[in-house]
Amino acid sequence: MSRGPSVAVIGGGIAGLVCANRLAQLGISNVVVFDTGRHGPGGRCSSRHVNISGRLQTFDHSAQYFTVSDSRFAKVVSYLDRKGAIKIWHGKLGTLKRGKFTEDKNLTQAFIGKTGMEDIPKCLAETLNVKQGTWAGNVVWEGTAGKWNVDRHGMFDYLVIAHNGKCADKLMSNAGAAAVHKLTQVRFSDRLNPKDKRMHLCSIWALLVCFPKSLELKFEGAHVFDDEDISWLANNTAKLSNGHQSPQQECWTVFSTRQFGTKHKCSQENIPPGVEREVKSRLLEGVRRVIGVTCLPEPIYTRVQLWGAAVPLNVLQGGEECVFDGRCNVGICGDWLTSPCIQGAAVSGLALAEKIHKHATGENKSSTSILPEFKAADGEVIGAFPTNSQMVFHKT
Repeated sequence: MSRGPSVAVIGGGIAGLVCANRLAQLGISNVVVFDTGRHGPGGRCSSRHVNISGRLQTFDHSAQYFTVSDSRFAKVVSYLDRKGAIKIWHGKLGTLKRGKFTEDKNLTQAFIGKTGMEDIPKCLAETLNVKQGTWAGNVVWEGTAGKWNVDRHGMFDYLVIAHNGKCADKLMSNAGAAAVHKLTQVRFSDRLNPKDKRMHLCSIWALLVCFPKSLELKFEGAHVFDDEDISWLANNTAKLSNGHQSPQQECWTVFSTRQFGTKHKCSQENIPPGVEREVKSRLLEGVRRVIGVTCLPEPIYTRVQLWGAAVPLNVLQGGEECVFDGRCNVGICGDWLTSPCIQGAAVSGLALAEKIHKHATGENKSSTSILPEFKAADGEVIGAFPTNSQMVFHKT
């Protein structure tokens, strides 16, 4: 049975799902999550499944792994572990520089989804009311009623924006919450302008490539810091095989640099064939270059995908982990407010749930936290998460 005020969550990524779960724990279970994903929730925490020569292969084509350094997030990780949704990535991870791989000895635990990163949001969504493949394209604050009119989906007491980029900006442009809208205004670039107080997001290309045989490299994942085109590459086959890797096919995820993303930016929903061919060629050549071989095996499968709003370049100043305006019952959560990683998204969702609960119960009716000031974020690419001050997670 539904309890407490009604809450509409726009966005079924990690931030929105964690926020909805925490609200339920706090006694606010009348929550609906609206997510545009056709195949499942998760946003940038997702996987792609492809039948290649009769074998079903899985590519983690966005978030690559996560680490834990926050005790609140550790509780979420403990839940995911109990549900069998995650495991530790035991392969060698590190950096590639001038063709030489260096293992990251400070990376104590890198967590991944049990059969792919999509297992994480699937697990978080199990007990929630998620409207899949649904975009609530129009939201309006009805001040006299004290409620949010969410498109054709009805009236809600609270609204949560768990989304970044142009969608959030468009959604809030005529919503009647001007102060919140300032935070969702976005600029796309590959470098941060400190004088521009808008949210900055960069674009990154992902190349999914399957080779007919192993590349026989000594690592499974590497951040690349000295190449103009490539920023990350990972062996999905080894990552997800639990040590039972088939030598017949080897699948890799490759990320471009953000500078490459800007140079080759186009509509991610309608990539021109010429751009697709050039991006594939450039990234494959980049792989050959950074791993230091004279030639690569001829791929049996390639696909490129543009993440138009891949990584935040700035986050909120002042230590705030979310935004909440108690004057019109609206909040924002996401990794772009805290830290560009899965932990950052989860912590932001947890923080917003707490603020909504305190406001709904009257503990803090005047609760507002709108800080339109940003600072530079840590992290260069999807998957490049801070590894200092990590907590070691122990199974319970």
